[in-house]
Amino acid sequence: MRKIILSLVIGCLFCINIISQSFRVDFINALNARNMAKAEEVLKFWDLADSNDPDLYIAYFNFYTVKSMDASPMLITSGYDMKYSKQALDFITEGIERYPTRFDMRIAKLYMLRELKKYPDYISEIKKMIAYSQKIENNWKGEDYTTLPYAEDMFYGAVLDCQEFLFATGDTLFYKDIKKISEEMLKFYPNHVQSLLSCSTVYLAQNDYDKSFEALQKAIAMEPTNAILLYNIAYVYYVKGDKANAKKYFELTLTNCKDQEEKIKDAAQRRLDELK
Repeated sequence: MRKIILSLVIGCLFCINIISQSFRVDFINALNARNMAKAEEVLKFWDLADSNDPDLYIAYFNFYTVKSMDASPMLITSGYDMKYSKQALDFITEGIERYPTRFDMRIAKLYMLRELKKYPDYISEIKKMIAYSQKIENNWKGEDYTTLPYAEDMFYGAVLDCQEFLFATGDTLFYKDIKKISEEMLKFYPNHVQSLLSCSTVYLAQNDYDKSFEALQKAIAMEPTNAILLYNIAYVYYVKGDKANAKKYFELTLTNCKDQEEKIKDAAQRRLDELK
């Protein structure tokens, strides 16, 4: 009797999954066609059929994100209507609270916060993701709650994207935030070379050469042939007036540059030419 009941339960779960997939396909098709009335109708039926489906939160987020873009007045520089973007954020925030291992939800929220230029919330969300990554040992989930392949690499890539975005703004006010993100990473991942490099770059921009050099030394001990690290070490020696060591590390940079690192190679060669 227990086997019969178990079989029935498994059968019901399978049916729910098939139904959810059908709603997902119908919703995506409607959204791609910008048929918002149809998309909203699918969402309502999907919600009634399986309100506990994690992908429903992603769907609601996408729905209100598109509505926000379509409804945005041309004078709004963010390109998003505030009312609908708030609804998108509310749904994805609730989704994260209920399904905290869903990596796509985290990325979706970061995307919207960045688009809306809500930078304090953006920084806070990155730090939450970093702390939670350590808690679950980067066992992130994707669609249908399957474990993501290369989840750790994807996580590292997401953090790097955040750091690079903040650097790319050119706003020195973000230096403290880049340091906070990097220090949060190093608290849980002390061997994360990219965060050491980010810290050293901030210190270098602030003319704190000793702290920059200290971070670079830790990083180069783990990746002794990293051309970017070698170049930065050479540059610290260069600005401090230590020509012999600057020349040594610019030469090491040239030796260790990969084919795709032509810009670093050219920069190192120019510095060497100056030091002749």
